Amino acid sequence: MTAVVTRPPGRTTKHTGRRPARKTARAKSKAPAAAGRNVRRAPVDVARARRRAVRRRTIGALAAVVLLVGTGIGAVWGYGAAKAHGLLAVRQIALEGQARLPEELLLKRIGLPQGIDLPDVDVAAVSSALLSHPWVQRVSVRRMYPDTLWVRIWERSPAAVVTSATGDGVMVDPEGVVLGAPEDAAGDLPRLTGIDAYRRVAGDRVDAAQVALGLSVAKAWGPDALVDVADPDDPLLLVEALRVRLGAKGGYGWRLARLSALRPEIMALASKKGAEVDLRYDDRVIARPL
Repeated sequence: MTAVVTRPPGRTTKHTGRRPARKTARAKSKAPAAAGRNVRRAPVDVARARRRAVRRRTIGALAAVVLLVGTGIGAVWGYGAAKAHGLLAVRQIALEGQARLPEELLLKRIGLPQGIDLPDVDVAAVSSALLSHPWVQRVSVRRMYPDTLWVRIWERSPAAVVTSATGDGVMVDPEGVVLGAPEDAAGDLPRLTGIDAYRRVAGDRVDAAQVALGLSVAKAWGPDALVDVADPDDPLLLVEALRVRLGAKGGYGWRLARLSALRPEIMALASKKGAEVDLRYDDRVIARPL
């Protein structure tokens, strides 16, 4: 808002050509006295004002306490009434994320008693029960009021098949967790050897570092790779009749690219037993018959 200041109209004096009469000293001296007689000062009681302020603050605090207590009692009463009428009973379990695991198996592991109230569900216990399954990597469990338990599951994915000298194999994920015997779709997975997987069952673990090394070689070559990681400092790629030494320096992509470029010549040098190709050096490729 714009403030508008107006001045009161001043007295107008008719010009007569004569000089105005001078005020006497007596009149000047009486004006302040008259003004002083018309001004009254209101008495100020500081103590009374302080007492009033204290009373106001006290009343406000008491009102806040009464409100909080009343709200808490109301909440407790409402919670008890909702439980008594079955309004908080679990009526739905919402499962998300599962692709391989059947719903019946997951519900059995969750194991909620019939008619349990949602606040009484032990979320940590439900999570532990689900995580005990070898295919479950991560899980999130939440209460969604008034009647739903929400469960989100992240499943493990098979990354390779670890084979043994007897020909048996187990599927493992990138972390080295054993997922069980190979399935039909496991034929598209790389095969790793040289890892101790004897009598390993679902839920057990193998050496994760060896799995990671074998997967890095398989990624550079292709899913049909067979990688021997018994010696972490000298992994071997076994493909057709070739035994390829790669070393532990990494850079398997460009090393194997050189193998592909020289493959006809290398196969020509290979005997019936095959050939060994040494790609450990940066400046040369060594190939010799076995």
